[in-house]
Amino acid sequence: MKRNQRLRWVVGSGAVIVLLVAVALGALVRRGGDDGTLERVRASGQLRVGLDASFPPFESLDAAGSVVGLDADLARAIATTLGAEPVFVNVGFDGLYDALLVGRVDAIISGLPYDSRRTQDVIYSDSYFNAGQLLLVRADDVSPAGSESLSGRKVAVEWGSLADMEARRLKQGADGMETLPQPTAQEALSALVNGQADAAIADAVSVYQFVGEDRGQVRIVETLTDEPYVIATRSRSRRLAEAIDEALIELRESGALDMLLAKWF
Repeated sequence: MKRNQRLRWVVGSGAVIVLLVAVALGALVRRGGDDGTLERVRASGQLRVGLDASFPPFESLDAAGSVVGLDADLARAIATTLGAEPVFVNVGFDGLYDALLVGRVDAIISGLPYDSRRTQDVIYSDSYFNAGQLLLVRADDVSPAGSESLSGRKVAVEWGSLADMEARRLKQGADGMETLPQPTAQEALSALVNGQADAAIADAVSVYQFVGEDRGQVRIVETLTDEPYVIATRSRSRRLAEAIDEALIELRESGALDMLLAKWF
């Protein structure tokens, strides 16, 4: 935050402004307000990226032990705009924020949901993926679709999941709606394809994986909830956070982000 201050010297019986140091003090405060991570990344040519490489297709380890996935490719693209290369630091998901806050990594890029409780400690980027719950029907279903048209219909969900919770909420306003609980999201989507259900609710990650394999047998009719995946930096790494957002905008506007999504889903 920029703060302008005036320094007064008292001469004789009155106070006289001798020196205005707003520029100098402003620069000093700015240096205190940013931890210099962006400058260090550019000087070293390394962007240290924290991730949990156990969440395909976002991140996992290949046969050679290299990190691969959507987030790995996204990290490479962002690092390139900063004039750097990503250095992946594989950390258990529960330890990612700690690794960031103690300076072990510069940013978290790991299928990370936005968490309003963390905004005192970290800066979140714009969302690059919405992992919320989606409502689907079969591709050949020409009946009215949407959450307002579920009365009398059977909806497949993964039992005990957020999709199940969303279905229970929708059921309150849809007379005769039934749920068809399944062991997994993939099985819920298969139940829809096989005609056991009229619709299905599942998270976007499961849906896009399924859609990539089902050869167009289902279609998405509504986004029911939002769960944005974001990149996190320390609250004092403001210049790095701004640079990451600028890189995301560039990737989105150029179509490169859509190409990454298509590649991994």
